[in-house]
Amino acid sequence: MNKSSVLDQLTSQKKVMTYGLLLVLTYVITGKLGLMLALPPGYASAIFPPTGIAVAAVFVAGRKLLPAIFLGSLLLNILVGYSDNHQVSITNIEVALLIAAASTLQAFLGGWWLKHKIGYPTSLDNPADVVTFFISAPVICLISASISVGGLFALGLIGQSLFFTSWASWWIGDSLGLIVMLPLTLVVIGRPRSIWKKRFSTVALPMIITFLLLVIIFIVVSRWERKESLVEFDALSNQLSEQLRIRFDSQEAVLKQTSALFNYRVNDTVSRQDFHHFVSTTLDGYPMIYAIEWAPKVNRYERHSFVEQQEKDFTNFEIKQFNLNKELMTAPEKSFYFPIAYIEPLKEATQAILGVDLASLPDRKQTIQNAINEKKVVATPPIKLIIKKGTELGLLLMYPVHSKTQNGILSIILRVDSFFGELFMPVKQSVEVRLIDMQTGKSLYNGFSESNLEASYTREFKFGNRQYRLETAPTALYHQQHRGWQSWNMLVVGLFGTGLMGALLLMGTGYTARIENLVKQKTEELKESFYLFQEITSTLGEGIYVMNTNGMITFANPKAHALLGRSESELLGQNAHLLFHNKHIDKSVYPECECQIRNVIHSKQPYKSVEEIFWHKNGTPIYSSVTSVPLFRDNEIVGAVVVFDDISERKKIEHALRDSEKSFKEIIEYAPIGMAIVSLSGQFNIVNQTLCNIVGYSNPELLKLTFQEITYHEDLSIDLEFVRQLIDGETDSYQMEKRYIRKDKEIVWVQLSVSIFRNEDDAAQYFIAQIEDITERKIRDNEVHQHAYFDTLTKLPNRRMLMDRLSQELSQAERDNRIVALFFLDLDHFKHINDSLGHDVGDLILKEAALRLLSCVRPNDMVSRLGGDEFVILLSEISDANYAKKVAEKVLRKFEEPIDVNGKEVIISASIGIALRTGDVKITFKQLMKNADMAMYESKATGRNRYYFYNLA
Repeated sequence: MNKSSVLDQLTSQKKVMTYGLLLVLTYVITGKLGLMLALPPGYASAIFPPTGIAVAAVFVAGRKLLPAIFLGSLLLNILVGYSDNHQVSITNIEVALLIAAASTLQAFLGGWWLKHKIGYPTSLDNPADVVTFFISAPVICLISASISVGGLFALGLIGQSLFFTSWASWWIGDSLGLIVMLPLTLVVIGRPRSIWKKRFSTVALPMIITFLLLVIIFIVVSRWERKESLVEFDALSNQLSEQLRIRFDSQEAVLKQTSALFNYRVNDTVSRQDFHHFVSTTLDGYPMIYAIEWAPKVNRYERHSFVEQQEKDFTNFEIKQFNLNKELMTAPEKSFYFPIAYIEPLKEATQAILGVDLASLPDRKQTIQNAINEKKVVATPPIKLIIKKGTELGLLLMYPVHSKTQNGILSIILRVDSFFGELFMPVKQSVEVRLIDMQTGKSLYNGFSESNLEASYTREFKFGNRQYRLETAPTALYHQQHRGWQSWNMLVVGLFGTGLMGALLLMGTGYTARIENLVKQKTEELKESFYLFQEITSTLGEGIYVMNTNGMITFANPKAHALLGRSESELLGQNAHLLFHNKHIDKSVYPECECQIRNVIHSKQPYKSVEEIFWHKNGTPIYSSVTSVPLFRDNEIVGAVVVFDDISERKKIEHALRDSEKSFKEIIEYAPIGMAIVSLSGQFNIVNQTLCNIVGYSNPELLKLTFQEITYHEDLSIDLEFVRQLIDGETDSYQMEKRYIRKDKEIVWVQLSVSIFRNEDDAAQYFIAQIEDITERKIRDNEVHQHAYFDTLTKLPNRRMLMDRLSQELSQAERDNRIVALFFLDLDHFKHINDSLGHDVGDLILKEAALRLLSCVRPNDMVSRLGGDEFVILLSEISDANYAKKVAEKVLRKFEEPIDVNGKEVIISASIGIALRTGDVKITFKQLMKNADMAMYESKATGRNRYYFYNLA
C-alpha cells in the first residue's frame, strides 16, 4: 500500500467519523423533539423523525453509519428514561439497548431494501419509484415497532391493555417519520446534488412549513382537549371541597350540641352516665369521629377531691402527663389542670388516656387557651395520637364550656386516616388529594403520588381558628380514561398528507426538470438550425417542406428530416401524402389534413391547424401544429410551403395534467373526512364517499341536492351569512359546527370548514368544503354536562346544581321580599340498613326516597341529593312558614309507607331540619345551608322521625 492510498483511507475514515457524530447529534435532537408529541409511557410518537433520517443515511452511505445510528438511539432512550425518573436504572439501560438494536436493524434493512428496489443515486421523481417508497415505508417500520413494543411488554413496562395501542402508535410514528423525513434528508445529502439541491425551496421548505403548522395546531388542540378532559376533575374537586367543609362544620355542630348537656344543668353536674348516653347517640350519626372527651378545669386545691370522685369508677385514677419518652407519669403540682374525665366510646385504647392533663401538652394548652379566649371551636395543629402504644396523625377540636356547675373543655378526637380517608377514598382512582395545615405547613392528609407533585386545583378555607388548603390533582388513570384522540388523529392524518404532498412535489419537480432539459435541448437545436439554414428558415426552427402543385416534395429542412425520421433521399421527389399515412391506413383515402393542405394550392389561401398527425418512418404518430401557405412565383402558384412543429411533448403534458386532475379527484374521494366542491348557488358538484356516508345519500342523489336542502333549519341562516361574507371577500374561509339532516331524517352534527376558489381576476368560482362528523363528541359533551350537574344514582340535581339554583333564588327573594324554605333531610339509621341488608338494597331505598320526596313538592321546587343519605328540598316561593310545615308533615307521612325490597318490607324514617329566608334579612346560601343542617341535627337529637325549624319563634 503506497503513501497516497494510506492518506486517502485516513481521510475517508475521518469523514465517516465526522458524519457519524453529526448523525448521532441529529438523531438525539430530532428524537427529543419528536417525543414531545409522544403518548404515555413516552416511547411512541405521532411522528419519529430519526426513523427517516436513519434509513436515509443507510440508503446513501450504506452500513458504515450503523454504529452512529445505534449510539444515537441508545443515548436518546437513556435520556428519555432519565427525564422520567431523574436517574438511570438497569431497566432504563435494558430498554435503551433493546430499542437501539431494533432501530439499527430497521435502518439497515430499510436502507438496503430501498437501494435494491429504487437504486442510488436517484432523483426519486418517477411515479413507480415514489409508489415503491410509499408502499415500502410502513412495511419497513413493522420491524422496530414489533421488536421494541414486544420487548417493553416482556419487561412489564406496557400492560396488555395498552399493547396494541402502543404498537400501532409506534408503527404509525415511524412510518410517518420515514415518509416525511427521508425526502428532506435527501435534500441535504442526496445525489445527484444538482437535482436535490434545487428541491430545497420547492420540496423541503413547503414540507417543513406544513409540518410546523401541523405541530402548532396539534399543540393548540391538545391544550383544548386537556382542558375538556379536566371538566369532570374540577367537578369532583369542588365536590370534595364542599364535603370537607360540611364535615368540618358538622364537627363544630356536634361540639356545640354536646355543650348543651352541660349548659342546661343548673344544680347538679353531668355524670359519666349522662355523658355516655348523650354522646353515644351522637356518635351513631358520626362514625368518622374517633372519640369525644370532657376535660374539666381543676385547680390544685380541687385535685384531691376530683381524683377521689373519679376513683369511684376507675381504681388508681390520677392526673397524669407524658414525659419526654412519651410515657405516662403523675402530673406535678400546678395551679390548674384540664384532665380527661369522660371519654366516649370508652374502650381499651381510650381508657388509657383518662386523667391525662391536656394542658400539659404545649399544642393542646395553646389550643385550650385560644378556645377559652375566643369562645368558639378551635382546632389543634396536626398532632401525634397515641393509639394502642403506637402513634397516628390526628386532630383535636376543642370547645369551651362555661356553666353554673362546671367549666372545662369538650374535645373531639379525629384520626386523620379514617376522618379524611373515608371522605377521599371514593374518588381515589380519579383524584389525588392533599390537605395542608397552612400555619405549620404540614400535611394532614397526603394522597399525592411521587410522580404527581403539583396541584391542579386548590382551595383555602378556615376552620377552628386555623387556615387549611385543599389541593387536588388528576391521577394517571384519570388522564388515561379521559384522553382525547382528536389532536393525535389530526396530526397523523396531517403528517401523512405532508408526506403525500412531498411525493407529489418530488414528481412535479422531476417532471419540471425533464421539461426544462427538453426545452433546453430544443432551443439548442433551433439555434443550430437557425445558423445552418438562416437563408430559408430565418428564425424558424420547425420542420419545413415544400411541395409543388402535384404534391411532390421538392425541399425539406434538416428539422423535417429529424421529425419524420427520413433522410433527404427518402423525402425529396416523394409524394407528400406519405407523411399522413402508415402501413395500416389505406393510401387511397386521403386524410382531411392532407386535403386541406393540398387545397391551399387551389384556393390560394393559407391553412392553419392546431393539431394534426404526421407519421414517422417507424410508424409512430407525430402530433404537430401545421401552417401551410401558398408559394408564388411570378404571381403564379407553384406549390405550397408547409411548416409543422412537433407538439408531442405538449400532448404528454396535457395527458399529465389529466392524470393530475384524476389524482386530485382520487385524493378527494379517499380523504378520511367529507369533502365537496360546491357551486356558488349551493349545488354539490363533487362529493366524496365519506360525505355520502355522513349524510346517508348516494353520490348521484347528493349531486342533485344543495347544501341548503340538507342543512338543519336553525343553522341555515348562520351558514348563509358566512357564505355571503366569502363571496363578498370579507373573509377567506370560515368554520362552524352545524347540523345536517340525513336521508333517514336523523340529525348529524358536523364540523364544517369552507374556503372559496377565485380565478386570476379574483372572481369567485366555487366553494371547497371539508366536513367532519362530530356527533359522538357532541353526545359525549352532553353526557359530561349530565354527570356534572346530576346525581348518577337518583338522577336528582347534585350539590353543584343546588348551589347555583339556591344562589339565584336567594337573590330573587331578596329583591322581591319572598320567603324561601330549605329542608335538610337525613334518613334515620340508613347506615344500619346499608350494612345489614347490603348496598344494593341501600341504593333501592335511596331511589325510592327520591321518588317520594319529588311527589311531595311542586314542579318548580327542587329536590337534590348531596351524597349518602342526605337530601335537600328547596321551596322557592311560599306564602308562610305553615306551608313549609305542611310539606314536612307530608314527607314524614310519605315515609311511613313501607318499602318493598325483594318481597321484604322495609320501613325507614327521616329527620328534617328547616331553615327559612324571610323578611328583608340578607343571608348567604352557605349560612342558610348551615342553619338547615343544624336544625336537622337538632331533629335527630330530639328523637328522629320529625322536623325542626331553625330559630323559629
